Amino acid sequence: MGRRVGSVTITLFSLLLFLSCSFAPEEMVNDRPAEFPDMRLETTRYLLGLDGMEPIRIEARLIEIYSDAKQAFITDAEFTQYNNSGVLQFAGSFGSAVVDTETKDVFMEQGVEIRNYPDEFTITAESLHWNNEEKQASADESILVTITMNEHDILSGTGFRGDFASATFEFDRIEEGTLTYE
Repeated sequence: MGRRVGSVTITLFSLLLFLSCSFAPEEMVNDRPAEFPDMRLETTRYLLGLDGMEPIRIEARLIEIYSDAKQAFITDAEFTQYNNSGVLQFAGSFGSAVVDTETKDVFMEQGVEIRNYPDEFTITAESLHWNNEEKQASADESILVTITMNEHDILSGTGFRGDFASATFEFDRIEEGTLTYE
């Protein structure tokens, strides 16, 4: 009888070992397109070139680049953009972002802030999408976006679309608004 128990135990152990091993490809790890990036930059500065615009300087805790997927993942970053005369145009920050390295479109989240220095306004939101070809930012209908102008005018709403070339902004729904005309 002891022999039979031993062979059953070995058979069960072998079966459990076989079932716990899988030869199927792994799913995306942490929403990344592969287990390991092609390039991993920690506590780094990165220059993002944009067609028809001055480059954006990014300082980040972590940048992971996945060449085959044409994506870069950025964590805890601040960014600046200067004009060709060296004058600061934009500055901002975000907790994380995914950059399409081919189109230069960016999805930022975890607390986004963008400050426009020439036009003196700040945009804050939990997440924003940047469409590089159209030079426009947008947010889902569920995301509250706030624009602060001249440090006292405030507009907050959902369904945000912003054209940065013309500094024109739209909301599908205004939640709060205070504008002062001089």
